[in-house]
Amino acid sequence: MNPDPFAPVDPDSPLRFDHLLHLLTSFALCMAVVVVITGAALTYWRLHSPETYEERFAAPARLLRWRLWAHVSWQRLCKRCGLSASEQVTRRDHDGRQISSTRWLHPKLLGTAVSRTSLRLTVRARMGQTVEDLERAIPAIRDAAGAHSARSVVISPGTVRIELVMREQLSTVGSAAPPTAVATARVTLGRCENGSPWTLPLSGRHTLTVGCSGAGKGSVFWGIAGGLSPSVAAGLVRLVGIDLKYGIELSVGSALFTKIATTESAAVETLAALEKLMNERGTAMAGRTREHSPTTASPLVVLLIDELAGITAYMSDPALRKEAAASLSRILTKGRALGIVVTAFLQDPRKEVLPMRGLFTQTIALRLRSRDEVTMVLGDGMVDSAPAHRISPDRPGTGYVIAEDGQVTKVRSDFWTDDQIRSTAQQYGRSRTVGGQRNE
Repeated sequence: MNPDPFAPVDPDSPLRFDHLLHLLTSFALCMAVVVVITGAALTYWRLHSPETYEERFAAPARLLRWRLWAHVSWQRLCKRCGLSASEQVTRRDHDGRQISSTRWLHPKLLGTAVSRTSLRLTVRARMGQTVEDLERAIPAIRDAAGAHSARSVVISPGTVRIELVMREQLSTVGSAAPPTAVATARVTLGRCENGSPWTLPLSGRHTLTVGCSGAGKGSVFWGIAGGLSPSVAAGLVRLVGIDLKYGIELSVGSALFTKIATTESAAVETLAALEKLMNERGTAMAGRTREHSPTTASPLVVLLIDELAGITAYMSDPALRKEAAASLSRILTKGRALGIVVTAFLQDPRKEVLPMRGLFTQTIALRLRSRDEVTMVLGDGMVDSAPAHRISPDRPGTGYVIAEDGQVTKVRSDFWTDDQIRSTAQQYGRSRTVGGQRNE
């Protein structure tokens, strides 16, 4: 006869392991079914509606994972990156015996914030620590997080906001959009690694772009010239070009330029004319205003130099080279406030090639050949923040922008085709002179 199922269990009876095993097996089977069904549903969702899958599931899950990683790993991360400090603490137990233990002191993670591509950490330095100590550890934090890049901003005394770019948006080549806006202060060239538009300030800035052959300098060049084309047509901007490589680069969109110099003598004359204009504006503005505002009567003049070394180092006539370098140095020194800015492009960053490098107020470092070249272009201590020597040759137009305040941003310029350059020049081009000869 079967025992009564409702009878109380004898505590001395042996544990029925077969019942426990059956229970665990049933639970595991149920969990496996749930996982399989959920995985199949997510796979179906991802294949049939990738946009909604990314927006409603993948992106929120990814952002949650970044936040959890920051909070769970923060103390261990600080120890490994050398940001924590330890001290020996001695106390007495209940029996009066001394017990020594180690207490760790960490920078405080005040908060986290996430965006579609980035994780931002707000960190306050521990006592005895400086924000410089935090900033020195940022490359190690970047690599530990698996981020593509990192940068920091001091937001208050002892407090730093660290931005980690977790998902880079520069893997594909963007096509330049047809320019429509009339703007003189800045121009949109492409996108930053977090997916936001890359807008380059121009008014009041001298810009130097350095990169080896094939790094994508042409995309930056025509991004600036083409982006300013509506302002050229409106008479608020005047483009002047110097291209001593037979004018090959500038000839495609030559109608956008008021003047193009393709010979050494024409380049010297062009620089002298700009210096004369600079002096006239300086005399007119003295006592009235300290900053130039572009108008049709006094437009912003942008000098674009395709290969700067052709002026500063490789001119065949030493007298012309000396005269050109002197004029260019004076324009770089005094031209910004007077509405005359220089945008130059260079392959060879050696100091003897460009002795006036320090007069440029913002720098774009495209792909370079070595760490030494990065140091030459950007200065000491910038190799880790802007490793331009690690940019792949398969990513032309990718580089690092170093602004006046020293902030570093990784960017990629949009690609301008020859047909797009020609059509833009045809639509917005005005009368110009080439080598001193005026064409209508």
